[in-house]
Amino acid sequence: MDPREQIKERLNLIDIINEAVPLKKAGRNFRGLCPFHNEKSPSFTVSPERQIWHCFGCGKGGDIFTFVMELEHVEFVEALQLLAERAGVKLDQLPATDAKSHLKEILVSLHHLASEYYHYILTQHDLGARARLYLKERGVTDATIKTFGLGFAPASWDNLTRFLLKKGFTLKELDLAGTSLKGRVGWYDRFRDRIMFPLKSHRGQTIAFSGRTLQKPDAASARQEAKYINSPETPLYIKGNTFFGLDVTKEAIRKIGSAIVVEGEFDVISSFQVGVANVIAIKGSALTEAQVRLLKRFAEKILLALDADIAGDAAARRGIEIASNAGIEIRIVTIPTGKDPDEAARTSPHVWKKAIGESRPFYDFLIDSATRRFDVRDAFGKKKITDELLPMLARIENSIVQAHYVKILASHLNLAEESVNEAMRKVRLPWVVQQTPKHEAESIRPTEEKIEEYILCLVLQLPVIGEGVALVTQTIDPSDFTQMVVKRIFCELVDYATTHETITIQEFAKVLPAELVPTLDKLYLSDVSAFAAIDQ
Repeated sequence: MDPREQIKERLNLIDIINEAVPLKKAGRNFRGLCPFHNEKSPSFTVSPERQIWHCFGCGKGGDIFTFVMELEHVEFVEALQLLAERAGVKLDQLPATDAKSHLKEILVSLHHLASEYYHYILTQHDLGARARLYLKERGVTDATIKTFGLGFAPASWDNLTRFLLKKGFTLKELDLAGTSLKGRVGWYDRFRDRIMFPLKSHRGQTIAFSGRTLQKPDAASARQEAKYINSPETPLYIKGNTFFGLDVTKEAIRKIGSAIVVEGEFDVISSFQVGVANVIAIKGSALTEAQVRLLKRFAEKILLALDADIAGDAAARRGIEIASNAGIEIRIVTIPTGKDPDEAARTSPHVWKKAIGESRPFYDFLIDSATRRFDVRDAFGKKKITDELLPMLARIENSIVQAHYVKILASHLNLAEESVNEAMRKVRLPWVVQQTPKHEAESIRPTEEKIEEYILCLVLQLPVIGEGVALVTQTIDPSDFTQMVVKRIFCELVDYATTHETITIQEFAKVLPAELVPTLDKLYLSDVSAFAAIDQ
């Protein structure tokens, strides 16, 4: 049997999707919020019978392989490997990969070898002695070094470059991976004399590196080394899609139901060592939409413990709005002593844990921050507070949550709620160009096209499909349909009915031309009542 069919037999699409987004029974299908775009009402539908899925909001759909490809941002071969491993299916021979997939495979191998090289230098080579001493002085244990795969890039000019070339990689591949750079007289290592933190996907593949210098700041030097340098973005690595430590801490995050987001790798490591296991790090202070969607698979709550002034950081606020609108609760962790999480975890772990336990909802934090900085008794102070807060409160999509914080703000300012609401209604939010959602675009299509889809939808969802085909063809000739894809499917269905006494969607889909199957799946999953408003 084809390994793809074996995988489909052994794995249930409902179970796979449920791990990423909760599904609820809706008739013979299941429905939930789409994991690929933000939406308020569920338009993501899954058929347990057909083992297919379709989102009527963003238009994406397919089978178990396309779902994993979309969710994990991988090509088909990688999705096949992931699912085969889960299903216990042996892949004797992989399908031929395209150039893009092949390049990713090369980069994964390259980063894996580079990570092993750095780790070996740190843990077993004389060149790593300084780095081992440095980490020991910071309290990093050997077990932690192994858990996070820490390494060391020696100060020499091109050690890693020569190592990777000997392993068969080309200079072009090293350049693309960002591990080596071209100088005036040859190639040299990007990372030198640095503690190396491998940046991994949540599945544990090394995709990039962050390196911290061991050199101490020299006030007399005109040129200072950057404290941290990072891999450039590559076909494998996009900064805004990645967290440091998620491959290690994801199960703790899933179990606890919350993720503590910090800024630095040492913040993660020190926290992990004192028992705060649900911690991850981002680069900078802003969550991206891709990071929010990834975290939503593991947690319902995000606790931000960032060094930056979140209240004054526009990018940070935008990331928080994205998370909030995706249904994730956002809280702010403030360490009373003013230390960062790394220092707090190493010197006062009880203070760090207490701060986590006393985290505050983001909008409470914003209101307290603004009312501390400006005089709530002064008219101009109230203006500064509302100028800062109202644009953020106006963006809250949940009306109950919004009303709650309007009430709190009005109380702080000693104003009537209606006055605050009136001022908020006048707030000019930035105009954002958006594509017309798929479900809204449906309403502007010609009525004739919608009627043809409605007819085919009804036939496909009948208990006895053959009877529906016979009934329709008594009064309508499908070859007269104007929508080409629907016409082709209906004509194929009529031909199939002449040679098959019993018709099942599963078997019919196997003989249907591949380009028609997505439309077949969409109509088979459609809610018939959605066609009720077709103009007469």
